[in-house]
Amino acid sequence: MGKERLWNRRFAKLLCIETMLQFGLYLTRPIISSYAVSLGASFAVAGFLAGLLATAALAVRPVSGVVSDRLSKKGLLVVSCALFAISAVGCAAFRSLPLLGVFLSLQGFSFAFKSTIAVSLASLVVPQAKVGAGVGWLGLAYTVACAAAPAVGSVVSAAWGYPATFAVSGVLLSVGLVLAVSFKAPAAAQVPAGRPASRPARMRGGWLYRPVLFLSCVAGLLMVAQGVTSSFVVLVGELRGIPGASLYFFVYSLATLAARPLAGKASDRWGVRVVAPPAMLVAAAGMVVMAFSDGLAGVVVAGACMGVGQGSAYCALQAESVRGVPEDRLGRAANTFYLGPDLCMGLGPVVGGFILQRAGASAMFLFNAVAVLAGLGLLAAHEARCGSLHAS
Repeated sequence: MGKERLWNRRFAKLLCIETMLQFGLYLTRPIISSYAVSLGASFAVAGFLAGLLATAALAVRPVSGVVSDRLSKKGLLVVSCALFAISAVGCAAFRSLPLLGVFLSLQGFSFAFKSTIAVSLASLVVPQAKVGAGVGWLGLAYTVACAAAPAVGSVVSAAWGYPATFAVSGVLLSVGLVLAVSFKAPAAAQVPAGRPASRPARMRGGWLYRPVLFLSCVAGLLMVAQGVTSSFVVLVGELRGIPGASLYFFVYSLATLAARPLAGKASDRWGVRVVAPPAMLVAAAGMVVMAFSDGLAGVVVAGACMGVGQGSAYCALQAESVRGVPEDRLGRAANTFYLGPDLCMGLGPVVGGFILQRAGASAMFLFNAVAVLAGLGLLAAHEARCGSLHAS
């Protein structure tokens, strides 16, 4: 952690790896529900499959954080990338709902380790004073993927079908694997296999890092809206007769691209309590707009509000989760933070799909807004009771 600059060779390469992985994954994320429906699934089942990555990731969170603290982070990153590529190829090779579920679960297991390791490595290769900015820039991998991947996936699936989209995803994930193999991790991340990264006495907290649980709950409620919207916005566009509904992802990404680095710097300077609340209000407003709009203009406004709001708030919460955490507990801290987002992004599309089928798209987007506002209320209640939002 002795680097003096935010931008160095290791951080730049880590950003490239994350970009390839996110692009490869997000190429297929928005089409999973449509693919499942084309195979005969109901909206609720399609929502379950769309959220299966997060659900499967949640299932292995009890071990992924501890394992990433005990074993080589680079080795785990390489294995995760390899499993990502295998799962994408599997989805391309088999047109079956059960097998689709199996390979999406495999992606979720891999994602649990990758997400923990990426944030942990980022906090090791940038100065502690710039962790917020580092996490903010790392989040741009998701932003770039969100901007371009859905459009590319839509073009590929329209021209050659859903399996071809997963095949292209497999190629991109394989590129990420090659980059991961050549990544030179810092010494703190090169823990020999089988050798604990800390003394047994320091493992009393188990696989959780409890100071981060509150931030995880807030982030989870925030990500309900993101999980439901990313899973169903294309399908809702088809139901409402809105051509080009995938433009949501491009607008969302542009807004996040502009807002997230600034949010990271702001969280470094003023903390999460200044950045998150107004951003969450903006995100909720975007969902209300989407609920009552039947045109492309509403999709654009919703994408911009979610990009600025959700992107900024999530960045601030995530940076706070690893700020000042001891090196031997970074994996558990990052892992604990993802519990809420994993749970809510897994269950959110299931509930959202049920609401969509029973009450329509407007009710589904209002449900998203309520979830975000519930997170904001939890944030305000915690600050009023404790007077501090610092995770550690």
